[in-house]
Amino acid sequence: MKDIKGIIVLIMAVGLMGLLGIIIVDEFAMAAEHDADLDQNIIELLQMSITGVIGVVAGYVGSKSGGCNCKDD
Repeated sequence: MKDIKGIIVLIMAVGLMGLLGIIIVDEFAMAAEHDADLDQNIIELLQMSITGVIGVVAGYVGSKSGGCNCKDD
């Protein structure tokens, strides 16, 4: 129970990346089936979602390290 935040962040990141993988496979299958291009809204959704995951993980890592460990000499 000591590191529950880390487990929650891991589950969120892995779950969201899995969901994005399913969306990508579905969109590629639909585009191949209909001989069409990928929808630009899906590409934008993927870009924003990956940026969000990186932000959440970076926020967690930043809070774990406690900020700057600089020593004033």
